[in-house]
Amino acid sequence: MYLLQTFNWRQLLLGEEDWSFLLEVLFRSAIMFIVTLTTLRIIGKRGIMQGVFELVVIITLGSAAGDPMFYSKVGLLPAILVFVMIIAMYKLTNFFVAHNKKIEHLIEGKHVKLIENGEILINNFKHEILEKDEIFSDLRLKDVSHLGQVKAAYVEPSGEVSVFFFADDEVRYGLPIFPELHEQKTKVIPEAKIYSCSFCGHTQSLEPANQYACPKCKKVEWTISTNAIRVK
Repeated sequence: MYLLQTFNWRQLLLGEEDWSFLLEVLFRSAIMFIVTLTTLRIIGKRGIMQGVFELVVIITLGSAAGDPMFYSKVGLLPAILVFVMIIAMYKLTNFFVAHNKKIEHLIEGKHVKLIENGEILINNFKHEILEKDEIFSDLRLKDVSHLGQVKAAYVEPSGEVSVFFFADDEVRYGLPIFPELHEQKTKVIPEAKIYSCSFCGHTQSLEPANQYACPKCKKVEWTISTNAIRVK
């Protein structure tokens, strides 16, 4: 009880404002809501999909919309002017992006091919801040159980992974990406079977050996391959 009495409840609830400012907050919020909604409609669906550039726009809009709602020192007109400038910059940038591929790649980035014919393109991973576990997780969400089902996979500028599959009768042996199977990697080849390199997914038949280096990446850990078709 003593602790509650020590609080300055007016300061806690209103800050430096008067009770009358609460009505102004409601009005400010309604105005900025309408301005934000109108701006997003002008930007269009592509902006709401949030590529890198679009995400910057959304963050900027959020900052510009929030402060005028409850800070009495921030006027509505300056905030609305910010929105007008954001729209102008967005339209201008989109114009240059549409007419210049270099600017498009600079602002939006470009797609990167990560998997081709069931094998990981290791060199392309160097250009992306990605872990194989992230890619495997995205593939599992698309009902992929091993890389032999994947004809090609790309990381799009938005960060999403696009996957193109082999037809069921074209599925080849590939590296399992279920964690419990992928983790069963070994350096010793105990019996003649089809194995996949646990690092790059290169797949081939191997004879028993104490160690075998992958001809593609030179790594020495292997996982037994599978050629199961996708369960849709």
